[in-house]
Amino acid sequence: MNISHSNNKLHQILNWLLEKKLHIIIWIIFIFYEAIVIGIFIGKFLPISNYLIFYSFNVATFYFHAHVILASALKRPTGRWWKLPLFILLELALYLGITIILDYIVIHYTSYKGPFKMEFTASFFAGPIYRATYFICFSTCYYFLLNFLKERKKFEDLEKQRLNNIIQIARSENAFLKAQIQPHLLFNTLDFIYQNARDTSPVAAEAIHSLSEMMRYSVDSNKDRDYILLDEEINQVENLINLHQLRQDHRIQLRFWYDNEIRAIKIIPMVLITLVENMFKHGELLNESDPAEISLKTEQELLIIETSNLIKSVKNNSGLNAGMENIKKRLDYTYGNNAEFTYSGTENGYFKVMLTIKLTNNGLF
Repeated sequence: MNISHSNNKLHQILNWLLEKKLHIIIWIIFIFYEAIVIGIFIGKFLPISNYLIFYSFNVATFYFHAHVILASALKRPTGRWWKLPLFILLELALYLGITIILDYIVIHYTSYKGPFKMEFTASFFAGPIYRATYFICFSTCYYFLLNFLKERKKFEDLEKQRLNNIIQIARSENAFLKAQIQPHLLFNTLDFIYQNARDTSPVAAEAIHSLSEMMRYSVDSNKDRDYILLDEEINQVENLINLHQLRQDHRIQLRFWYDNEIRAIKIIPMVLITLVENMFKHGELLNESDPAEISLKTEQELLIIETSNLIKSVKNNSGLNAGMENIKKRLDYTYGNNAEFTYSGTENGYFKVMLTIKLTNNGLF
């Protein structure tokens, strides 16, 4: 029982040291540098015990000022103007008193042989006051830097949450959007939000703009149009990729290959974008060594669309086969034998899709 308790204590201490390793390294460098400079300047070095006593006290002063004095004085807006000066004066008085006690201990109870003597003169008090002010100034900078980093972390968390909310909206069913929301009102509202967010939150504004374009395309693609230009579908795929890149801090590994000439080819709507959406939903797209790929090309009067991506290690195939079968039925209905659509998983963990459409039929050129 005692051994287990000791191990837990040791584990906690090691974790604390790892957590504070940057602080420890900086203090070691600072103390070593200052001790060397002062030793060279006065022509001698003090016993290690002297350095341990005084630097432990100064390090404690540094953190005491940041986490106790400033935290207490600035906790509430009211009373800051008198609390902060009063607390600092009390802190200086405490520092001076402890310094006198430490000097007395060092002179009378250690092997100190230096010229310094306890004489209560102006220079005797000036040294500790200067030293206290020195560490208080550094501690104040540390306090405000710490608070700045905390506020920035909060802002980044809120920004990510906002982007996640936008992505969730983007994944809503197109049929539901058209049935429940008047498109004209929706797009005007999104445009209003976009215009107001451009200056204060450009990342969120970019996501809103991409989302608006995708939703407008989704609504317009079903307005009595059997075919659309691939140019429109490519633009919306790029919007979809941009949304996911914003959500994942641009860590998505995806290559999108096509020639500009291919934009003039016509195809039934919502095929390419559905394939790409399935890649984001079911694929592992954060692996730098195995990026996903989308390829659009023409060969021998055929339009060839291919996608390839790693399958997520935690498989969630809900909706995958349904989405693929929906595309297959639409292609069969429109193109018949002039289109071939295949998809399958490979032994090395990839999911591959290949779609070929003859370009000489249905006026696709």
